[in-house]
Amino acid sequence: MVRITALILTLFSLSVHAASVWKVSDGTHTMYFGGTLHILSPDDYPLPGAYARAYDRADALVFETDIAALSSPDFAAKSLQRLTYTDATSLRDHISDDTLDELRAYLQTHGIPLEQVLKLKPALVGITLSMVEFQRIGLTSQGVDKFYHAAASDDGKPMHFLETPEEQLDFIAAMGSGDEDAYIRYAIKDVQQIPGMLDTLKANWREGDMSRFHALSMAEFEQAYPEIYDLLLTQRNNNWMPALKSLMATPATEFVLVGAMHMPGDTGLLAQLRAAGYTVEQL
Repeated sequence: MVRITALILTLFSLSVHAASVWKVSDGTHTMYFGGTLHILSPDDYPLPGAYARAYDRADALVFETDIAALSSPDFAAKSLQRLTYTDATSLRDHISDDTLDELRAYLQTHGIPLEQVLKLKPALVGITLSMVEFQRIGLTSQGVDKFYHAAASDDGKPMHFLETPEEQLDFIAAMGSGDEDAYIRYAIKDVQQIPGMLDTLKANWREGDMSRFHALSMAEFEQAYPEIYDLLLTQRNNNWMPALKSLMATPATEFVLVGAMHMPGDTGLLAQLRAAGYTVEQL
């Protein structure tokens, strides 16, 4: 699963000795990195202790984007404009009849009429299917990033953001563009696998086992959609590195919280940080 689902979970306390939290140092300055999942179940709290230790040691927090702005009416309107068909067309005009029938059949198993999604572009269809499944299996609580955004707000800790909400929306809107049929079919296949793999995905995240996390949640997507993988992960990681290096050079200690899918892989943040000469150790 991006596989699509991992994107949304990450575009997840167990008593383990490691977690998806890393200490990064240049010998003088320190920065902590935490891989996040964006939606959790109530049973996932409290979070692994490594997150609290990194938060307590941090002077400031760094998020992918401005989480408060994502909830604003203005951004909701922008998202609706970008992720729905605002002209006379609908999903019917952009995917084949066979794919439409497959989507209709899947929605019927959840009691959702096809008409409710016909004005949604493929990216929003994929997100909608995942959210419906998340709710069905009990993923109803805020994720790691929102949890610590609220904590930082309460504690008065400064916050930095690696991209604007509009930039993040651009990346999401690109999903499925130009390959609508294949994307919708993949989204349906993807959400059907959620119940069977969720516990393993959570375990990999909690243990900080990024090799298994990548193999389970991202390797297939990278093979099937290399251009989207590059757009959503590699390019964004590359874009973030200059800002992260600048923050590393400051006296403050930052705690960087981004989706766990940004951590592993040859172009992941952990590999890029090591390549830049930083020492990276897991908490």
